Amino acid sequence: MFDFLKKNDEVDVKKKALTDTLGIDLGTLNTVVAKPSGDKFDLYKIPSVVAVKKEDSSYVLAVGEEAKSMLGRTPEDIIAVRPLRKGVIESIAQAEALLVYAMDKGSGENTDNIDRIVIGIPGDASEVEKRAVEEIGIKAGASYVLVISEGLSAAIGAGLPIAEAAGTMVIDIGAGSSDIVVISLGGITDIETIRNGGDDIDKNIVEKVKEIYNVEIGIHEAENAKIAVGMVHSDADVENITTNAIGKSMETNKPKKVEIDSKLVADAAEPIVKRLIEALSLVLERMSPELISGVYNKTVVVGGTSQLRGLKERIYEEVGIPVEISDDPMTVVAKGAAIVAAEPRALEPEVRLKAMK
Repeated sequence: MFDFLKKNDEVDVKKKALTDTLGIDLGTLNTVVAKPSGDKFDLYKIPSVVAVKKEDSSYVLAVGEEAKSMLGRTPEDIIAVRPLRKGVIESIAQAEALLVYAMDKGSGENTDNIDRIVIGIPGDASEVEKRAVEEIGIKAGASYVLVISEGLSAAIGAGLPIAEAAGTMVIDIGAGSSDIVVISLGGITDIETIRNGGDDIDKNIVEKVKEIYNVEIGIHEAENAKIAVGMVHSDADVENITTNAIGKSMETNKPKKVEIDSKLVADAAEPIVKRLIEALSLVLERMSPELISGVYNKTVVVGGTSQLRGLKERIYEEVGIPVEISDDPMTVVAKGAAIVAAEPRALEPEVRLKAMK
């Protein structure tokens, strides 16, 4: 992790890095915290949900799992909300509460121990959005905050050879947005972001079930169905399996059980898959011949939606790039951010070039 350092500095810096740094993937659906621990990481996954008073949305009542359990179930004077939408902060106060909670989790509820945090956000975030995240990190108690592209962070966390000149590519399909990032010599050479992801598939499942069965299911039921039987349309021989969901009949207002199969999920995912393929095609159109071979041999898909069966086959069918699905798609962004937090110089040009030698 710390190959960039001189030998006589290595031990001391390692010890300090293990106690005062965190990597954070500030996501629309989940916020993942990674804390270096030896050669591994302590990982914490927190639902990106905050419960607030209805009359004062800055008054936070609960964060994380407790707040998520309130979604759609709160009394009239309490609302449960997501501070981020499509990867963009919608409420500064709520996002700060989420980040403080995440830092508490990662630091053992003693944020005084945290000196540096690195936060991964969508690659097309504006400078205003980046500054907002940095300011929230400082207000939350960190003395050093660095914001980097989720795609670059994922590449580092996945152990891709980002310092090589040949090139590599990461496809990060998150809940609210998806990044396609091309990396060479440790830096981003191209990026394409679409503001669509797993949340859109969940919403489409809700609509499909309503259209087919005249039954309305909750967004959690839709997400569970996607995880249980999810696939995308492809030429691959993927089994069509089923699961059940409980919703409300639009005719009788009574509970009703419906069967959701893989094909329904694939239909719901198709608009998002098409946008992803279009974005990939744009990146390949702009890509230099010098990078094509590296990308052909080293492309990884991360993010929760990468688990949809048939996705890697569909990508190859459409754009001719063989891809690998990450073994830990939900945590690689946070892991990469933690590595950079532990060694901030890792992204400096002279250090990246030195790493090639």
